Amino acid sequence: MYPRLTCYGGVGEIGGNKFLLEDRGSRVLLDFGTGFSDGSDYFSGGIEPRLVNGAGDLFEFGLLPEIPGLYSEKALQNTRLKHSDPEVDAIVLSHYHTDHTGRIGYTDPEIPVYCGETTSLIHSAYSDSSSSPLDDHEVRKFRTGDRFRVGSMEFVPVHVDHSIPGAYGFVIHCGDATLAYTGDFRFHGPAGSMTKDFVEAAAKERPGTLLTEGTRVRENDDGVNTSESQVMEEAMRLVGRSRALVFSSFRGNDVDRINTFHAAAEASGRRLVVSMKMAVLLEKLSADRKLKVPRIGKDVGVYVRRKRTGKLDDSDYFSWERRFLGDGVSASDVRAKQREVLLHLEAWNFPELIDIKPEKGGTYIHAATEAFNEEGEREEAVIKNWVDHVGFTYTQLHASGHAPMREVKALVDGVGARKVIPIHTEHPEMFAAFRKGKKWKLAPPLKGEPTPLV
Repeated sequence: MYPRLTCYGGVGEIGGNKFLLEDRGSRVLLDFGTGFSDGSDYFSGGIEPRLVNGAGDLFEFGLLPEIPGLYSEKALQNTRLKHSDPEVDAIVLSHYHTDHTGRIGYTDPEIPVYCGETTSLIHSAYSDSSSSPLDDHEVRKFRTGDRFRVGSMEFVPVHVDHSIPGAYGFVIHCGDATLAYTGDFRFHGPAGSMTKDFVEAAAKERPGTLLTEGTRVRENDDGVNTSESQVMEEAMRLVGRSRALVFSSFRGNDVDRINTFHAAAEASGRRLVVSMKMAVLLEKLSADRKLKVPRIGKDVGVYVRRKRTGKLDDSDYFSWERRFLGDGVSASDVRAKQREVLLHLEAWNFPELIDIKPEKGGTYIHAATEAFNEEGEREEAVIKNWVDHVGFTYTQLHASGHAPMREVKALVDGVGARKVIPIHTEHPEMFAAFRKGKKWKLAPPLKGEPTPLV
């Protein structure tokens, strides 16, 4: 039955990608992420898995697969699975989002992680400012145009466009079989041509099997795409007409969105002010010759929040934070120059608004995906309560990181595989609608059940 693929996550769900690829004694994980609803029936409302129990609490509810030779000794300290030397040769990452990387911290640090050069920079930024799931692992980097081998498998990484830089799909040769894995993708982003590059490159390799995401494959997907340029146009309008403070929440590693709000700030004569963690990320990404990011200090300011003593004293801050203190922007600075600032403020930092004391009549732009589950709806309600409390208007503005259903179909048609495995979707059965007039086989995965590659 070799080569074969076993899906341990991303099955009937969005996110949680965990795919074990095996061929003639070689074993590779494609991503190893956290599902968006992982364990929400058991871990919610302050109930969290116990760190002292390693992976045990996650094993209990099937949130991690019990694969021998995968996990660290620490992760297995109180479990029935015994630690052994690694039996997995590598983890290959498509991109740095948590639903693709979030469980790597449980794996044996002797297992190397392959990722794009940009992903390695993002990892380095998070490692410096807090922690990264790739910490303790050897990181081996690649770019489009490279080929690398892991045991009997040859990997051909090809960039795709997504809502984080450094996203990749792969064509993987395993003996006589070839697998194409899309990672997460879209065509409507600023770099949509990169996804077209992947489709063309995959088609040339003539894969027998396609493993593809289908986040937006659903009955209510209208196929309408808001592009990032449209987000920028509307952001410029909203920021430009505001006569008070403007603040926004968006994913801190979405470089397209950072550039959008930097441009909106400049167009309205404001200064974009970001968190210290985002500042570290932008500093790291400035080393990527193929990325355009605003420069810390010159293009954007850095918000410095009060910590233990409430004073901007070195002793209150980590070493990586201290370099921002001299030219940092404090709550009182924002209060004094409300009409000159566009502040990036994630929801968990909303209490900073108590210190800022903004004038009523300002604008809040929620530049992130809308809530899609009960937990998200609760968080959205809390955000709106804060926005109402400070007397601001609330606007939703976002461009999806995923292709709509019609464009997923276009990718499936373009790659031309004989077998299609839909993952990262709540509706794998809907891929059947793509098969009209086609001869390929639809093979929705069963969690933990291996399927042969063709």
